[in-house]
Amino acid sequence: MQLLFSKLLSQTDIEVRFSVPMESLDAFEFQQGEFKVNFEAIDIEEKPWNFRLTKRQKDVHPKPVLSAGWLAYVQDKRLQKNDKLLLRVEGKETKKRRFRIHALRKAFRLFGEDIWVDVEKLEEDNVKGVPSTKFLQLD
Repeated sequence: MQLLFSKLLSQTDIEVRFSVPMESLDAFEFQQGEFKVNFEAIDIEEKPWNFRLTKRQKDVHPKPVLSAGWLAYVQDKRLQKNDKLLLRVEGKETKKRRFRIHALRKAFRLFGEDIWVDVEKLEEDNVKGVPSTKFLQLD
């Protein structure tokens, strides 16, 4: 499984559309003359998500974005500004590509390092987005 990108989410990413890093564009199979591609990504809970990746038609800088399906993912995962999104691909060299999507939230700093947790591990009734310590078994 190859990491395509890791990106901290901006306000625009969580409210409008997700700006995809240019260096990951070659992992997606655009048909000749097409400027959009639909793909499925599986989250950490094995739930499939359908997204549409689009790019500009007449520009040297295609500025790829996730549009369709993205905001539903944001709402379901309760993503916030500065959460981290990871997208991985398996089988990039073949026609059987599988994508994995993973969202993380910074929990705290420990010895100068950021500690990130899966957004799925956050308690649902936790409005502020501070992770529960249930999964941090500190004995």
